[in-house]
Amino acid sequence: MTAPGGSLPFARAEYEARWQRAEAEMRRRGLQAAVVWGRTASSFDRAGDVLWLTHYFSTKVGQGFDAAPFGARAYCAVILRTGHTPVLVADDPDVRADVVATDRFEAAADPVARTAELLADLGVAGDVGLVGTDFFPMKYWAQLRAATPDIRWQPEDDLIRNLRMVKSAAECEVIREAGAVASTAMTRMMEALITGRTERAAAALAAHDIVAGGGVVDKIQISHGAAIGYTCGDPLSGCTDAAPAPGDMVRAFLICPFRHGYYLDPGRTAVAGQQPDAGQARLLEGCADIIGTIAAAIRPGTSFLDAARIGDRMVAAFGPDADPAAEKFPFFGHPHGLYFEGPPYISSVLPHCDAVFAEGMLIGVEAFLARKGVGNAGFEQNYLVTATGTELLTTTPMLWH
Repeated sequence: MTAPGGSLPFARAEYEARWQRAEAEMRRRGLQAAVVWGRTASSFDRAGDVLWLTHYFSTKVGQGFDAAPFGARAYCAVILRTGHTPVLVADDPDVRADVVATDRFEAAADPVARTAELLADLGVAGDVGLVGTDFFPMKYWAQLRAATPDIRWQPEDDLIRNLRMVKSAAECEVIREAGAVASTAMTRMMEALITGRTERAAAALAAHDIVAGGGVVDKIQISHGAAIGYTCGDPLSGCTDAAPAPGDMVRAFLICPFRHGYYLDPGRTAVAGQQPDAGQARLLEGCADIIGTIAAAIRPGTSFLDAARIGDRMVAAFGPDADPAAEKFPFFGHPHGLYFEGPPYISSVLPHCDAVFAEGMLIGVEAFLARKGVGNAGFEQNYLVTATGTELLTTTPMLWH
């Protein structure tokens, strides 16, 4: 997809529509202003709101030092006021007008101090929404509060995240591109693993395809053999120099922004040599079937809880052994976008917020199973919710036997 308007991935009208939706939601909540914080330098997990609003992502590396005149490096803010163009306060002097969506922006050596000054200059006072309390450091919160005595800060962490949940038509096209990149990378990685390449060699093939397709490598997680019950062989790098032997179960996940910041996280499990024994085949097929059955039940209006109950029943019917990943992630999926966008979760034990699926949602559907003496299996598929069901994005084969 050719990015219109220079280096922006979407037309300016797409961002203006987002701002209008944000303003409408602010009015609904009784807010005339809100400050949306982001952490974008080399970090994706709290970059989504600012990226969605302005397409700003810092080129700084990690959280920097706090030594005057510098402060709050890696943090940035968008000041939203009803009836006004959003104001971006960036932490990086390399802000380019052709890259950010708003024409009101400036770089600041200390984004917290500058945001407070701008709020005063703009006459912002009273009740103001604060987006980002789940990650904004306490020391910066103390500085911001002290510098804005006329503001009563109201936590509104879901203000933008809720708006991001349903994707526009333009976003869906970019997400389909992301699915193509993810599928190419996952297929090459799995082919390498089942033919006995080392975990790192297989990960390198996937990384090549991700970068060549316009994505960014975030997490490539591989485990096999005796380590199959773990998320990855090496928690720091995600993979090891070891190679699976014929008959070893091998599990791999790609968790990356594959296109313009949009995340997918496909996962596959297979047996090296492609000759699973009967127990391994039942485990793999049972796990894959859970995902397919849940996905087949999803359409606009289906509740997250009902989808989760399908998975609960199928896991219980399979057997009592618990996979560690299922205990760590007690759900069968979640919304996606510019990183993970839950809650809600497809879960009967985590918050599902009485949510229902809607056309335009990007979701991951996942399942993990274990059987003592056999091994562990984990799969994930990514879908767009359509008017009639789901559209599969991650087309790498589920079963390799």
